[in-house]
Amino acid sequence: MSKAARIVFARGSATNMAAASDVFASNRSAYFCVACGEQLQRKVPENGFPYFTHARRTTCRLAAHYALRAAAQHVLLESRFIKVPLVGGEPGAGRIQSFLIQWTDSIADIEVVHVPVDFLAETADGQLIVEIAIPGLPATAPLDRVERLEVPALVVTLPNPARIHGWADLRQCVLHSVENKSWIVPFAKAQQRSPSLPPKEWHAPSTPGAADKASSSWTSPLVFADNAFYRQLNHAEQLEVLQKQMALPCDQWPAEVDIEVCGEDAFNVDRRGWQADAFSHFVLPAGTDSVACEVAFSDVLRYLSERYWVEPDCEKAARMAVFYYLQGLVVRGALLPFIEDIEEPTYLVAATMTPVAADDLRWTAKATLSASQLRVLSVQAGLKVPIELVQELLESFDDCHPSVPVGEYAVTLARKLHAPPRSVLAFLRDAGLVVEGPPGPASAAQETLF
Repeated sequence: MSKAARIVFARGSATNMAAASDVFASNRSAYFCVACGEQLQRKVPENGFPYFTHARRTTCRLAAHYALRAAAQHVLLESRFIKVPLVGGEPGAGRIQSFLIQWTDSIADIEVVHVPVDFLAETADGQLIVEIAIPGLPATAPLDRVERLEVPALVVTLPNPARIHGWADLRQCVLHSVENKSWIVPFAKAQQRSPSLPPKEWHAPSTPGAADKASSSWTSPLVFADNAFYRQLNHAEQLEVLQKQMALPCDQWPAEVDIEVCGEDAFNVDRRGWQADAFSHFVLPAGTDSVACEVAFSDVLRYLSERYWVEPDCEKAARMAVFYYLQGLVVRGALLPFIEDIEEPTYLVAATMTPVAADDLRWTAKATLSASQLRVLSVQAGLKVPIELVQELLESFDDCHPSVPVGEYAVTLARKLHAPPRSVLAFLRDAGLVVEGPPGPASAAQETLF
């Protein structure tokens, strides 16, 4: 019954959402019920998952449900992408075709033409409404009213709150699963269909329009012929092709195509050649698309193996070279980890943003960073924050900020994280810790922070 559902999520004192299972949850001063606003206390049973209860006995029957809904909105606001199904799958198909939508601006609990909706995102291809359905919780608005808005709208059905134990479970349901999602009004790209292939050969990419990039185990005859032709060219002719793909002369290629990796000689060309080939084919065309493109390790390896001569005794080295090259792109912020499978990892192409110099950024007056923000946004920026730095970061942005300039702090933190400063700057911007504009006068408290 809904009365027995334990409260897993709550609002912190800074109105940020927190999970009872958060590592630093016990260090926060207070938690409040999303439904009634009363104070909660955290409990950690010996055998089981942490949860919240009301500090004072009260009747709040749907507290866990409203908390789950608010946490789902929080996940959408911070993650800025969602995996959605294509419209109309093949009858009896065992796999639902899907693709990802991403956005930069979004808001929760807003009225669209006097109809309250759970979540509204502004993508490059138009607005997207996301309604969150939870068993036992009344809908925010009747779905027929949402349908009459004629705005692309998706319903995400979550399980009973008792089956969600923390952020990992919730993100899987909200962001990655597609079986629990249905369209009220289909998004335009959700109606695009890839051509059907025989069941034994059907390994179509999950991103619409990517079939011509050989991102499946089935390679179209035209692409295969093009790759075979390229392999017959001499090095000078291959370089001419690569310069056209990169849209730059080779002496102006970015550092992302000159990464030293193990096994880089397996393709019998300079590493800048095969890396520029992979980068221009999988990363550059997708960098500005509102639909986040997936890059699978197996797709990149197959593409390069079709375009370069790899000796049988070098196949293992080629796999190693591609694996470490993709990891290098993650470190540099060009790719984001998506499916972290050690054998067959998959990545997302990071959306490109107009670069802003560190000198043009200043600290937000009362900067606040929560543990959940740190967890999500660090992954989104391609940063791996060691546990010993987590508490330092949270304390550095607890209604305050470092006294040093943004650029100097970004360089110092990048050195600690073994990451490029631009990835740190992207993290600081996404977290709302810095803004563009001239620096303001530092307060006495800030001057003595460090």
